[in-house]
Amino acid sequence: MVAGLRSLFISNSSRLLAAALAPVILAMLAITACGQSQTQLPASTAIPNTSARSPAPDVTAIPATASEIARVGEPAPDFVLDLFDGSKVRLSDFEGKVVVLNFWASWCPPCRREMPAFERTWQEYRDQGVVFVGVAVQDNEADSRAFAKKIGVTYPIGMDWNGRILRSYRPTSMPTTFLIDREGVVSRRIANYANEGMLKIFIKGQLDQ
Repeated sequence: MVAGLRSLFISNSSRLLAAALAPVILAMLAITACGQSQTQLPASTAIPNTSARSPAPDVTAIPATASEIARVGEPAPDFVLDLFDGSKVRLSDFEGKVVVLNFWASWCPPCRREMPAFERTWQEYRDQGVVFVGVAVQDNEADSRAFAKKIGVTYPIGMDWNGRILRSYRPTSMPTTFLIDREGVVSRRIANYANEGMLKIFIKGQLDQ
């Protein structure tokens, strides 16, 4: 009889414990589901560590000083970019022009979606004092070159080999686009996918000033 009571007690205790833990388990499952859904959002892409699958440089190796970090309303940090065609370009070379500076990578889905629109907009405004500059970061050079060629990009585009440009501008998501006015001042930061209509509105605003 004692054994029977013991079994009954254990059975009842197990049911009570299961009932008590059920809300906790459900809450944990809900949190997990939310986390999974957030990683699938296409609006922005976190910068991954690509060192395991490509020879991309470690961008944290060369820190920028506080005075070099790009901020809206302040002068854009100057830089030299190695272009895919073998030449180099310096941001200050475009003094007096509106510059659309785009940070991108071939592994970034939103970057891949917006680049054709960037090329079209560049073709439309290139004769009006507007220049686009594409900076590939944390990427494999062959992948970057192949994608730019596939899209047919004609504006200056290249690789930020040592991560200096990335560290100076500090994009918080990929893609990130900076608009720089004729005076060389950062006028806008788009920390996400930039659609063609939005891009044209911002460019026209700069040209009308």
